[in-house]
Amino acid sequence: MKQKSMTMRYSRKSLVYAVGALTLLLYTLHLWDVFSSPRALPPMPGTFQYFSEINFEYHTHSFGAISHCDSRFAPSQPPGIEETKRSLFGLMESYAATMRQLQAETWIAHGTLLGWFWNQKFLPWDNDIDVQMSIETLAGLAVAHNMTEYLYPVAGEDRPRTYLLDINPHYAIASTQDVANKIDGRWIDTTNGKSIDITAIHVSSGKTDHTPFDQGIFFSKDGHGYLREDLYPLQDTTFEGIVVKVPRDPAKILAKEYGKKSLTQTRFHWHRFNQVLKLWEAE
Repeated sequence: MKQKSMTMRYSRKSLVYAVGALTLLLYTLHLWDVFSSPRALPPMPGTFQYFSEINFEYHTHSFGAISHCDSRFAPSQPPGIEETKRSLFGLMESYAATMRQLQAETWIAHGTLLGWFWNQKFLPWDNDIDVQMSIETLAGLAVAHNMTEYLYPVAGEDRPRTYLLDINPHYAIASTQDVANKIDGRWIDTTNGKSIDITAIHVSSGKTDHTPFDQGIFFSKDGHGYLREDLYPLQDTTFEGIVVKVPRDPAKILAKEYGKKSLTQTRFHWHRFNQVLKLWEAE
């Protein structure tokens, strides 16, 4: 009888260990799935694409091949390269200043963050700007400041430019299946339609499609996943001399998004990185 009782105790202990190991395995596989490359998902029925753009092509190796302009403000002819560069700087400066004034916490992301990682400047071949903010911050802007125009001076110009804060009406849909509305908001230069793409970061609740279940994991509708400790606390820094914020661990985030070589490869898109001058130079 005693031997049987001990056998039962060992059986229960083995069962507990087995269940624990299985749970850990499933969670590990789940995290691997979350942070793997975003998968193509079927569009969400009943939604329409809010933002649209016109793509202008530049046939040169010294500048980004395609420039996106909001179709409502895009000119009939492609803006010149110098005009586009001036627009990008004006967008970044006006956006950062306005968000500070509105006390809306935001940080640079994606290709813009990669440019910051190398030399705190725009990548010569990337003529778009990406930023992120929490869904709570975006919701506050949507309620109080959506479709508000802001005047901001641009260096070398006599008159200030008008910038429009436009929040996608689908921003509250927390699903990666809303593929037509991956951009939650835009900060638009109404002079030529160049804009900053704003995406919201959601805390996972386990109630949305294709999202993780852990409260320490964040996701955006464009399919990216983040750990809380990789994002927060944000760091204060500068980008093109403009005060901005970046995530706590930008290198880890960039390596997941673009691969580890993106942080060390000094030749890319017909450019070579000059280690002395800290500049990407056209080859």
